Amino acid sequence: MRSRMVPRQWQRDALAIWLTGCRGVVSVVTGAGKTAFALFAYDALRHEIPDLRLIVVVPTLALVDQWVVVLSTDGGFDPAEVAVFSGESRPRKPARANVLVINTARAKAATFDDSIPSLLVVDECHRAGSPENARALEMPAVATLGLSATPVRQFDDGFDRYIAPALGPVIFEYDYAQARGDGVISPFALHNFRFDLTTAEVARYDRLTQRIARRLSVVGEDQEDLVVRRLQLERKHVSVTSPRRNAAAVAVAERFAKPMLVFHERIASAEVITRLLDKRGHRVGAYHSKLGPSIRRRNLELFRRGEIDILVTCRALDEGLNVPNANSAVVAASTRSTRQRIQRLGRVLRPAEGKRWADVATVFATEQERELLDVEADVLSDVAETKWYEIAV
Repeated sequence: MRSRMVPRQWQRDALAIWLTGCRGVVSVVTGAGKTAFALFAYDALRHEIPDLRLIVVVPTLALVDQWVVVLSTDGGFDPAEVAVFSGESRPRKPARANVLVINTARAKAATFDDSIPSLLVVDECHRAGSPENARALEMPAVATLGLSATPVRQFDDGFDRYIAPALGPVIFEYDYAQARGDGVISPFALHNFRFDLTTAEVARYDRLTQRIARRLSVVGEDQEDLVVRRLQLERKHVSVTSPRRNAAAVAVAERFAKPMLVFHERIASAEVITRLLDKRGHRVGAYHSKLGPSIRRRNLELFRRGEIDILVTCRALDEGLNVPNANSAVVAASTRSTRQRIQRLGRVLRPAEGKRWADVATVFATEQERELLDVEADVLSDVAETKWYEIAV
């Protein structure tokens, strides 16, 4: 039972490091082949431990689907050797390969005894850096491997407190510049489109900004103050839910090559964008948590087969299925999370046959959004050109 894939150079380098202790976290840009690396690690360790069991913990059902497919196709596992533990599936006992949603893994950790040696792989391991989710890391294992483009959590010390003690430290890093230089991800450009909020929206946004400033003058620079957080969310709501943002996203989407992913933070807005694109004659579908599983999977499959050109989604695909055929992405609205931004970039940077270039377009209206995009442009200046535009809607 050997992987059917040929390792890339970064995977060979990382594997040599991991095998010295058989534990640790590999920090690799989305799209470069983290899943394949885990299979190479399993194959290498299985030479020493023939009856090695594989345990994979993932944060979402979308990633469960991805792992099950990869294990049976690229990984060489017979489907009968793969068990899925989730809210939708409850096998009677573990198999040679086991895929668990992290919520289920928290409760199932104790059922995986140490009678059979196991390799524990935690995909998107940054999601295990909370007290509750860290319980999923208690699986008995002779070897551990964490995978994430951004393992160190942005707003807390969950990596140092929970992830590193259980899985090991970061032992290998592979960033955009390295992946771009090696041809592992597609060359890409960033396009940032500024639109204007309405006069009423600007007035409300500015009033909330002033209230935030007054509150901070009382509590100091405490961004975690509950009043400050509430006011910030109210202010963000003004901008994110603006009908002009939806119109701008549609206008921008029509400028770039298909197939295309369109991201928004709000399901209601994603549905509006889907309807607007449909009215303009585009082959479009939606993918979000309010849709039933059969509709989600159908739309995803139609997108992968090329029967629809645009897939409008919210957070469901941030850490989800591999869609390398996407040539471009439009980010209509996003959080301040660097991790989310990296995940979304990775959705369209995966190489595919006939794919020479990827475009990532972002719609923005506020100075707060502009500041984040300025930072990104600076960080990625060595690997991607950033262009700025004004768009009237």
